[in-house]
This record gives sequence, C-alpha cells and structure tokens, in this order.
Amino acid sequence: MKISNLPDNVKIYPGVMRTIKTIALSDKKTAGRIVQRIIELGIDPLPMTDECDSETVWNLTKKKVYVKRLKCVDILDYRIFYAYKKSGLICVYCIVKRDKDTYKKDSLHYILIKLLYTQWRQCQ
Repeated sequence: MKISNLPDNVKIYPGVMRTIKTIALSDKKTAGRIVQRIIELGIDPLPMTDECDSETVWNLTKKKVYVKRLKCVDILDYRIFYAYKKSGLICVYCIVKRDKDTYKKDSLHYILIKLLYTQWRQCQ
C-alpha cells in the first residue's frame, strides 16, 4: 500500500507505513480509512472534534525535553499520534490500537514518540 497523494506538509515515520501494511493484511478498508485520515491532517491539522483525550499526551518529557504540540486522532479502532509544528509541518509518529493501555505513560508507543521527537531529523 502506497500513499500517493500525501501533502507536502505531512511527514510519516517509516514505522507508521509498516503498521498500515500490517493492518491492510487483515482489513484493507480500515487501512484505507487510516491513510485517508492522515492525508486529511495535511489540510486540517487541528480537527475541532473531541476525538482524543490528549491531556496525558502533551505532558510527556524526556531529559528536560518537552514534547510540544503532540496531538492524536481516533479512527475506527486505532489512534494516530502526530505533532503539529509551528511551521505547519505535520509529523505522524505512530498508530496504535485503542485499548486500556493507550494512555499509560510507560507504554512502548510513548517511549517511541519521545525518541522520535528528539531524534527524527525530518521533523525537527
């Protein structure tokens, strides 16, 4: 599965594409909806709906580096974590299945987000 019409202001971490391909193996329709939602983020990066409780999300810290402007949107059974930079750049960090562990600060996806926020060169 390729994202062909990705807006210029949207950067997707390669791990996100692997996750989408994995989802597509079992449900192509869901994977297509996720891709469509990511493309829509380039047009409307700050949706006005209460799709995701991001109170915990934007309080993440790592060695005095505060993860700022981190947002999330829900699409079907999945949650997309992304950052909206002041320059207008959208950085999609990860997609996780929504469950009771989604907002735990010691979850693997939060560790990944903190690491990518400080190390991913394309989105700094």
